[in-house]
Amino acid sequence: MADEAYKEFKEEQKVGTVLPVTSGTVLHFRRRRREMQDYSRFKATVESAMESAVEDLKEEIKAQHERTRETVQSSNRDVLSAIKASPVESLKLMSEFGSLFLLFALAIRFTVGIELVNTAFALFMLVAFAVYWSMARLKEWTRRQHHQDTQA
Repeated sequence: MADEAYKEFKEEQKVGTVLPVTSGTVLHFRRRRREMQDYSRFKATVESAMESAVEDLKEEIKAQHERTRETVQSSNRDVLSAIKASPVESLKLMSEFGSLFLLFALAIRFTVGIELVNTAFALFMLVAFAVYWSMARLKEWTRRQHHQDTQA
């Protein structure tokens, strides 16, 4: 009976005439109104829950951003103080980082086929970074030897 009333309602909407009022159509429209009210309450509840969740996420993101920013700034200070204290250490760090990047680029080149850096340049720079790193290690070793000789 409710299905028939709904079909009649839809047909009347298309035609634009008024439905005859029967007990079935009245019950159907009351039920629809109650369902719409329940949906409205549900929608308001969900919206408020979503808004509070979004606010919580915003606060957490801000807090995480501040923590990350403090960590990055402290590590930047540590790296800069190490570079200022010892140019040899900075040369070693630069050589190690450059070598890792070039090895990563070559691994991507040979596994996936994407050329991040020219292969010949990468191989040349790997050799150059190895020379720089060994020069820094030699300088550090000679400095230690000199320090031990003056202490003894």
